[in-house]
Amino acid sequence: MKNLSLLLIAFLLLQSSALAQNWQLQYDGLDDFCNLPDGQELFSNLDVFTVEFWIKVPNISDGPIFIGSGPGGDILFAIDPTGITAFSTNLFSVGVFVQALPGAFPADGMWHHLACVRSGPGAGQGIIYIDGVDQTNPAFNTPGAAVPLSGNLTFGVGLSNFFFNGAMDDLRIWNVERSQTQINNNKDIKLTGSESGLIGYWQFNEGSGQTIIDSQTNGTTHDGTLGADGSPASDDPTRIQDSGLPLPVELTSFTAYVNAEGNVVLNWSTATELNNQMFEIERRSKEGQFITIGYVEGYGTTTEPQEYSYIDNTVGTGIYYYRLKQIDFGGQYEYSDEIEVEVNGPLTFALEQNYPNPFNPSTLIKYSVPENGSVKLSVYNLVGEEVSVLVNQEVDAGFYEATFNAADFPSGIYFYKLQSDSFVETKKMVLMK
Repeated sequence: MKNLSLLLIAFLLLQSSALAQNWQLQYDGLDDFCNLPDGQELFSNLDVFTVEFWIKVPNISDGPIFIGSGPGGDILFAIDPTGITAFSTNLFSVGVFVQALPGAFPADGMWHHLACVRSGPGAGQGIIYIDGVDQTNPAFNTPGAAVPLSGNLTFGVGLSNFFFNGAMDDLRIWNVERSQTQINNNKDIKLTGSESGLIGYWQFNEGSGQTIIDSQTNGTTHDGTLGADGSPASDDPTRIQDSGLPLPVELTSFTAYVNAEGNVVLNWSTATELNNQMFEIERRSKEGQFITIGYVEGYGTTTEPQEYSYIDNTVGTGIYYYRLKQIDFGGQYEYSDEIEVEVNGPLTFALEQNYPNPFNPSTLIKYSVPENGSVKLSVYNLVGEEVSVLVNQEVDAGFYEATFNAADFPSGIYFYKLQSDSFVETKKMVLMK
């Protein structure tokens, strides 16, 4: 009777976080906005900074303001009705002013990434990136020393009554200059919140409620509210999930079970992938540290569901934990949750049919032992002579395999026999040269 190992299926349906389970905010262009009390202090006295986010704009006729402040116009990141994207501080006091080339932003109702980088207070030290491409207009790149700022910051309105009509997601503010490479490599990737220089990070992934959470961990957090005061009202943006937004790898399931040979079989699936180079498979024992045991190549960028599998044939009996390390082509990575699987020893002795059979010149023989003890695995010719001893030793309970290399033997029928103190079984195999 063929041995069957104890089957354990550990199933985990991952409710992927951040961009992988992605929410956005939809603004109606009439009165919707988010309010960050004391949010302007993020830009106070900053000569060097980066601000970036994802945006979807159906039209620009109303000159929407993405990030703003009150009537004084201390902070503005906007598009004017002619299609010019601009960032300014102290708009009415000739502060920092950086402008993109006319028509560079495609208001086509699709998702696009905007970033403004300021490397210092001098002229020519501002850059506006649109979808990771430098679109700065050199004629509008003015000097402007950083000034103290205080008061509220708003997402979706500026100058009190210029409201944004469209969707916004994943807004980040840094107190460092981010390079074009850094922006391109990270704009599609969920951050940990502890990246150096990150001072504001709103993912809008709360799913419900009136609060938008600043998920950076480097300093004072600036949580905000939907609308003016956080009370449900007409000035609240709507929480939406738009599948058109570029996503990183969205892991939808991760399972593990022990097959009849005592190997751990891992299966996982993704709903979407962006820039996915590979998955590293990591394993640890109950008291050990994670080690990398293999990898599986990813599908790069795809919106189609994908299925993956990996077999770990290097385990003995015991409890093991597995996780996936998803790595993109830019070197960024993210871990899945852990899953647990228990590998139990075989319940009975078993000797499996060799494979391949017929064979030339070698073949694999698998067998299982349910208890510690002495085991011998031998090969005999047709007249009963022992021609090879593959195993003859004390072994622990477990699953085993041995290779018989018959390069020096003539073609013909051979027998292989597994024996212990309480078990004997023999099977036939054919060497065909």
